[in-house]
Amino acid sequence: MADARSDVVVIGSCFVDMISYVLRLPKFGETIKGTKFHMGFGGKAANQCVMAQNLGAKTVMIAKLGNDQFGKDTIHNFNRFGVNTQFISVTDEADTGVTNIVVNKSGEPAFISLAGANRHFNLADVKAAENVVKSCPVMVCDKGIPLQIAAAVLQYGKDLGSRTLFNPSPKLEYLPQSVYVNCDVLVLNKDEGESLTQISADDSTGTQKVLCKLHEWGVSQIVLTLGAEGAVCSDRMSQHKGLSMMYIRTSKVNAVDTTGAGDALTGALAFYMSCYPQLSLAEMVFRAVHIATITVTKHGVQTSYPKKDELDDWLFDRDAKTCEQLGLEVFHDDEDLL
Repeated sequence: MADARSDVVVIGSCFVDMISYVLRLPKFGETIKGTKFHMGFGGKAANQCVMAQNLGAKTVMIAKLGNDQFGKDTIHNFNRFGVNTQFISVTDEADTGVTNIVVNKSGEPAFISLAGANRHFNLADVKAAENVVKSCPVMVCDKGIPLQIAAAVLQYGKDLGSRTLFNPSPKLEYLPQSVYVNCDVLVLNKDEGESLTQISADDSTGTQKVLCKLHEWGVSQIVLTLGAEGAVCSDRMSQHKGLSMMYIRTSKVNAVDTTGAGDALTGALAFYMSCYPQLSLAEMVFRAVHIATITVTKHGVQTSYPKKDELDDWLFDRDAKTCEQLGLEVFHDDEDLL
């Protein structure tokens, strides 16, 4: 039985990652020598689940795998981290999802993804875990499963009383209105924000317009990640009269592999939403950005995710701080843009 006290339930994709490191990406028809190869486990939802678990959340993963060795290895990997795998189902209709990743010398990845069993995930897989979803304060969902299923999952989670967090990656130009309405926190990167809104976010004014458009469509809280530049969090639920937008900078580090950094941020944010609800969204994102930044200094995805005892104590301080104490920059605070 899943623990009734589970903190975070994660619903979505699982992949086996095959990562090749190269000095540069090959041109069409060209063969180049790699510098390193790593085989590991991924999928955005799987990564987010492992990150939340590493930080101390009791997590439950709901997903679909193929009836193959990769599927067995994936479940073994989750069990190694302590993730509850009771509601991971297996299908004979497709193989476990696989992602081929090439990482250049700057740590920037390119992907070829074969969804496999993830395409066969359906709402019945989630309803089988209704008691778990109902008991979890936070539900995380990703777009590695069919979009219409992800939309239904978000509504199902809201109906059962969970706070819902959604990451619409990889980028697309449209989300159903129900996704915005049933998503409490939307986490997306700059490219994804621009694609959804058709607004350029190359400067602060454009970024503000992207966030405001997403709020206009029904989202209460948004985290827009900016890669090495940090992130902006936007909160329509704060005590401010209008929107509260805060800019969170990253520390400067030597990045060797940025693969999975966004998932680390999302997983850390889910952990804080569930286990540290007394913190403001800005402080949760501030801490999550710090954790995600650490992951880019190591190769791999889940293998780069730190555990609680490897992190500074201040990341687990239960006393909330003001934005002034954290040194955060007020990015925007003006209801007129809505």
